[in-house]
Amino acid sequence: MRKTTAIWKIKMIGLKVIMCDPAGKVSPFNDGHDIRNDPFAIVGAEFDLNKYKIKWRLAKQFKKDSFQNVAMYLKDIKKRIKPNFMGLETNNNGGDILKLFHKKYKLNYIHGVTMSGNLTEKTRSKGYSVDKYFITNWFKKKYKEGMFEFPRNPTEDMKEFMNQIPKIVPVMTANGSTTYRAYRNQHDDLFLAALHCCNIIRLFIEEQERMK
Repeated sequence: MRKTTAIWKIKMIGLKVIMCDPAGKVSPFNDGHDIRNDPFAIVGAEFDLNKYKIKWRLAKQFKKDSFQNVAMYLKDIKKRIKPNFMGLETNNNGGDILKLFHKKYKLNYIHGVTMSGNLTEKTRSKGYSVDKYFITNWFKKKYKEGMFEFPRNPTEDMKEFMNQIPKIVPVMTANGSTTYRAYRNQHDDLFLAALHCCNIIRLFIEEQERMK
């Protein structure tokens, strides 16, 4: 019998996912403003298996704020929303931020995820690493198919997320491969967090199909 990932061992009608695209750098000096430059982005999605819809429920940006405030916000989400999966991208400084959240703020339920390139189908189906080019194409396809549902009265941060979607364009890298980036280096933090949500939901959908 095939071993399944713990979060979807039981057949469910849906899945709640919260993902973070971190910015900033953990510093030994606590000045209360650990997040600089790009915002720290949090995006939440709920997949309805019956309606086969991805419903975008949450979009939040922290700008020039402290990691403590982010941690408190994530704790509140865990208690209030009760997501099935919470993750944080560990590329660049994300690994240090994840350690901070685990050790100092006891957010041990947040999983580390990575954004990689040139992953095989077998690798993509095994863990939480995601190929940016692959998952962006998946996102755009599902967006065109009408699989996404956005709030009728979006918050300002949700509007920002919605505005970032059409700004993501394909670019050619130095080694000749294709990836996606925000047009003219505009912000894409909410979009990147959403890509990680999509990857977990995609794995969930595949697992549910195998369990039929």
